[in-house]
Formats: sequence, structure tokens, C-alpha cells
Amino acid sequence: MLLPLRSISRLLRPPRPSHARSVTTFPKPIPTYIKPWDPTKHTFQADVLADPRDGSRDELLKVERWQLRHLQQFEVFPGGTDTYTHEGRAEITKLNHLLRLADTKSDHPGLRLMLWNTYRRLRHRFPETVYAIPDKAWDILWKIQERGISPTSDASRHLLELETDMATCRNYEPVGRRIRYLDGLYLNGQEELALKEWEEDHEGVNGLSRHDYKPEHLELGAKMYALSGNPDRARKIMAELFDLYPSWDPSVIKTVFRAHTRSSDTRHHDLANGMYRQLKQKLGEEMMLDDYDACFLGFLEARHLTYAKLVFRDMIKEGHLAKSYSPVEIEQVLSRLHMLYRLGTNISKMTSIGLQAVKSLPPAYHSHAFAHWMKAAVIFNAPDAAGQIIDLMLRRNSRPQTVHFNMLLKALMRTELEQSEQNPYVLKAENIGWQMIAEARKASVEKLPAMPASELISQWAAERKELVPDDEALRHVPNANVTTFAIMIKHHANRLQWQHVDYLTRQLEESGIRPNTELMNILMDNKCRQGKFSEAWKTYKSLTDLPAGSPGVFPDGSSIRCLWKMLRLALGDQVARDDPNLPRPRELLAETVQWWTRCRARPDAERFRIGLAATDQKALPSLVMHCFSYTNDLAGSLVGLHILRKTFDIFPSDISAEIIQRHAAWVDMRNKGPVERSSLHHRGVYKTNLEQIGRVYYILVDRRWQKMNITPEDYAGFKDEEIGELGLNLLSEFIRVVLKRSHPPAAVEDMIKQAKVDAGVPDMATGDLDAFQVA
Repeated sequence: MLLPLRSISRLLRPPRPSHARSVTTFPKPIPTYIKPWDPTKHTFQADVLADPRDGSRDELLKVERWQLRHLQQFEVFPGGTDTYTHEGRAEITKLNHLLRLADTKSDHPGLRLMLWNTYRRLRHRFPETVYAIPDKAWDILWKIQERGISPTSDASRHLLELETDMATCRNYEPVGRRIRYLDGLYLNGQEELALKEWEEDHEGVNGLSRHDYKPEHLELGAKMYALSGNPDRARKIMAELFDLYPSWDPSVIKTVFRAHTRSSDTRHHDLANGMYRQLKQKLGEEMMLDDYDACFLGFLEARHLTYAKLVFRDMIKEGHLAKSYSPVEIEQVLSRLHMLYRLGTNISKMTSIGLQAVKSLPPAYHSHAFAHWMKAAVIFNAPDAAGQIIDLMLRRNSRPQTVHFNMLLKALMRTELEQSEQNPYVLKAENIGWQMIAEARKASVEKLPAMPASELISQWAAERKELVPDDEALRHVPNANVTTFAIMIKHHANRLQWQHVDYLTRQLEESGIRPNTELMNILMDNKCRQGKFSEAWKTYKSLTDLPAGSPGVFPDGSSIRCLWKMLRLALGDQVARDDPNLPRPRELLAETVQWWTRCRARPDAERFRIGLAATDQKALPSLVMHCFSYTNDLAGSLVGLHILRKTFDIFPSDISAEIIQRHAAWVDMRNKGPVERSSLHHRGVYKTNLEQIGRVYYILVDRRWQKMNITPEDYAGFKDEEIGELGLNLLSEFIRVVLKRSHPPAAVEDMIKQAKVDAGVPDMATGDLDAFQVA
């Protein structure tokens, strides 16, 4: 807030004495026969430092810095005041007053120019004044002019004048200029040189101006050592800084703190916790959310769960988080809570995080926190923990919702593969699941709100703030939703209990619940397991291919992978291979490209790509290559390989190359008679072709290595991406060579071009050689 003009003029005016009359006096000049002691020019003598009775060198340096820190002054007291006029003495008084203001209020508007004009006027009229300016006054003059540098200011010219004046009087370098030099060295990549020169400054052995006792110089050293990965040295310098200047800006603590949290030594993590407490003590009520975040992220980086939980608790306790239920505030809470969840690498750690969240956060967040806690029980296969979480919710009068019971069902059913059919966990899960479905039949099914978590929490706070549920309502099993049906259908399908699957499917249709992606994938997988491949494709198209504006299901990566698995099984079945209701491989490839085009606009597109590739990235290329081999479509295989690489960043594997070689060696005997089939089999035509195709492939490998001047040692040093690109270009050349045995080069390129058009990628490149260039 700007002060009124009258207040500014009063602030910049030298203080007046309370009495009416005063006599202005100045110290008399020091006689020439007395040698004054200048602490800034003092140097240590080797014999004194070596004296063990006087302590070590470091201790002596500390004592001297303490003395210099308290002896430094910025008031200008020139000698020979008899030569000054009354106006000159008034200017000196004004200069001292402005220096005092600049030392405490250097950002005050107008102060920079007023200080400079006073200094310049005094220097012009009394040139000998520059010899009486102490070090701290030079530092203040330099600092305030340096802060005023901008494209439209004259501060740069003022700094040049100051350098000239300081060189004229006694060749003094201000601390601001020295810091800028050292900081420039460090930022330009000369870290070792910057630290070496800083240490020489700190020890006072380079003959330059003494800055080792100044807070700016100490702060720079602490920051440089912290950024260089030397937390111990940075902490020692920071301790010296706050010993000399307890009220110095504590922001340097955050830099040294992060150096300790980046260390792998747990001792440094404990010291970082002490720095966090020190920062809180120094800042007090001025500590803001950004300061807490710096410490929170540091402990997350160190993967220290205990300290990260304490910082998260302090954020809420001090009123920086969860102070309202606005969407922005709720998102801030959830983002930090989810970062904390990443440290939950087992059910024990997730339990500690969940308990901390429930104790610290308002009740509106409890349902969300319990849901993530239950999800961890599913991931870490801890059914007992899931049941205990439900009991804890009941004891805290927090009614479990459908999402919590769904997680409980998943946790209980994941033990099915480890125990017998009479698994008590599974029997309990079936009982709970059927009860939830029965509740859904009695009343209108509770649909999942289509809104983000922030809006759900805000709505809960508005509607249930004063709600106190009774015990009967708390222990009432909630209604089933679409996820409940999906869990139960998948469970009974795994047990081949198709009568239960059909019943649940009918109940789902009668209830009017809209299917989601998870249910669609389960229904498609069930159809594949039953050999009803065309019905699986029909299920997919009926739920995804809907008119604009109609509610449908957006497929995820697992949906597309399920379709390729369905097609591979169908083409491998002689009965279903020629079913006209099934898609052809090129048609399914085009569907995959169109699906990814829609996914790329989503912020979570990477999640869909990972879902498509699954844990084994070799599986999807193998499925695609099998589908094209069943239809004898080498051109489609080539286009499919390049689509997987350029669209999903999936390279062909050795298994893919083997499938293509088998495909190229295959002899189609569907139109041949029994005698000819038997003859070809006994002569081993397929085995012979496979050996010839293999030799062709390895000849192409040798030629490409010779052409690229690659040795086995060079190939062993290739990166995975370089190996993948080399293998993709090699397979592209191999497919063109095989096709060229039966078709002219122009026809081969036309076949590949048509396959690209059918797949929806007409402009995509397919290898570094075309059919006219291959052998």
C-alpha cells in the first residue's frame, strides 16, 4: 500500500531532536601519528593460527566474523568536518538517514533515486566524502541500485559510477557484485570453481574484500553446496548464518532442506525434519502453503512416510488445507492426499496413511479416504484388512457405501485362487453380493453420480453435515450398482456357473442400469469363453457404436485387446472362421486406429495405451500377427506392425518375426484333395519352405548389417529403441521380398497401399525400402 505524499516526505526527512536548539558536532580528525585499525583489512598470521592455546583456525575465524558482524556500520563520518559547510553536514546527515532506511526498507518507492541523488550531490560538492564511506554503506548503495535494474531505468549506469568510485577510494568490491560473479560461475556450469573461490572468500586467504561475515555471502555458500549435493557443508554454513543473523530470511532453509531429503542417508532425513521445525519456528504465522509444500515434496522425494504424514497433518491443523468445501480447495486436498498414497507400498503403510487422513480431515473426506484404503486392501490381497476397514467405518458412524462394499467383494474374491472351493472368504463375498443385488431389486437402484470427487465431497458436506445415522441404517447393506453386477458375473463365470451368469445378466437388463466399460469387457470375455465370438463382437458394437448424443460405453485398452483375442480364437476355429458376422483383421485394425484417435484427446490417454499393451508388450503384436496369418494377409501384417510402432510405441518381438516366417512358409491346402494333401505332408513341403524362408531372413540380416557397417559388438551396445527400429525395417524388407516372389514390385506396393487405406492410415510410411529396392 502506497503511503500519502506527506507521509513519504516525513519518512525520508532526517529525524529532528525534541529540544528547540541543537549543536551539530562531528568527530575530530584522527592524528597522523595514531594508526587506526580497519577490521576489513585484517589478515591472520600463520604463527598465531598455529598456536593451539588460541583454538583452531575455524574457531578463530568464527570469533572474528562475530566481531566484524557487530562492528560493521553504514553511517558516514568524514574527517576534517571543518571544511564542510552547514549544508554539507546536512547532506551527510540525510545520506546516513537514507542509508538506514535502505537497509530496512529497500523496496520503498522513490527511495532508490533519492538515495542516489543525495550521494551524487555530496560526491560532486565534497569529493573527499567517498573515502569516508564504510563497507556496509557501499553494499547498501550497490544493492538498492542493483534491484532497480530494468530496461527503462538508469540503475545500470549508476552501478558503473559506483564501481569507478569504489576503485578510486580503495578498490573495494561490494558483496552484491561478488555474489553475482560467483552465482554466474555456478549457473554457467563451473560449480567447482565457484565453490573454490567462495571457500577462499570464506577463509579470507585471497586478499580480496572481506565478505565472509556478511549474510548474503553465507547464504550463497549454503545454497551452492546444497545444490551440489553436499548437505553437511550446506547445513554447517546455514548454522553459521543464523548464529550471526538470527532474523535473516529463512527461505534458505528450504534449499538446504531439499539437499538433505535428496540424500539416501536416513540420518539426513532426520536432520531435514529438524530443519522443517526450524522453518516453522522462524516463519510462525507467516508460513504459507508453498512453504509446507516444499517440505512435503521433499519428504515424498525421500520416501519418508512418517515425516510426510506430519507435514500433511500440519497443513490441515494450521488452516492451510481443508478450510472450506469449494471445488478448488477440495482438489488441493485430494492432490496432496493422492501423492501421499504413492508411499503406501504395502497394506501396513496404507493403513497408517488412511488412519492419518481420517483423523486429520473433516468428515466429508472420510468416504473418499476409506475408498482408497479399501482399494489398497484389494491390491495387496488383504481381505482381513478390508473387513476391518468396514468395521472402522461403522464405529466412526460413517455409513459404508456401494463403492466400499464393491471393494470388499473384490478383496474377498481374490483369495479364491489360493484356497479351496469352500473358501470362507469367497462364501462371505457371495452372500454379501447377492444381498446387495436383492436390495437393488427392492428399490430403485442407486446410480453412480457422474461428477468428479471434488463435487461429491462438496455435495456430501452440504447435505450430510448434521446427519447422525442410527445403527440399523449403518449396518444396512447398500444397493448393488453396475460394478457389483460385474464383480458377481465375473466370479460365477470363472466357476463356469453359467446359469448364475445368465440370471445376473437378465436382472441387469431389467433393472435399467447402464453398463460401464468393466461390465462390457466381462460380458465380451464370457462370450469368448463360451465360443460365441460373433456375439462378443455384437456386444461391443451395441454398446459403443451408438448415435451421437446417446449414452454409450467408451472402450478402454482392455476392450480392444479383448477384441483381438476374440478374433484370434475365432479365426483359429474352423467352424467360426468364415462367420460373416465377425470383423476381418483389417477392419479391426481400422477400429483400433479410430479408437486411439478418440483417446489421444483425453488427459489420461497413457492409461488407455498401457491397458492395450498390458504387462507383456509382446502379447498384442503376436495376436495381431496371428490374425493376419490366418487370413493369409502379409500386406496387412506389414501395416499392422507399423501401426503398433507409430501409434502405440510397441515394437515387433522375436515371436512376431517367427509368426511372419511361419505365415510366409505356409501352404494353403484348403482347395486340394486328400491325396495331394497327404503327398505334401509326407514330402515335408512346409518344413522345407520354413527352412528356406529362415535362410532368406538371415541373409537379409547379414546384408543390412554389412550395409550399415554394424558389428555384433556395436549391436550389443544399441538402445532398445534402436534395436526395435532396426527389427521393424528388417521385417518390412522381408515381407516385401516374400511378396515379390509371387507378385511384381508395382503390385506389391499397390497391395500395401490398399492395406493402409483399409486400416485408415493412407499416408503412413512402411519401412526404409520399397518393393523396387529389395532383392
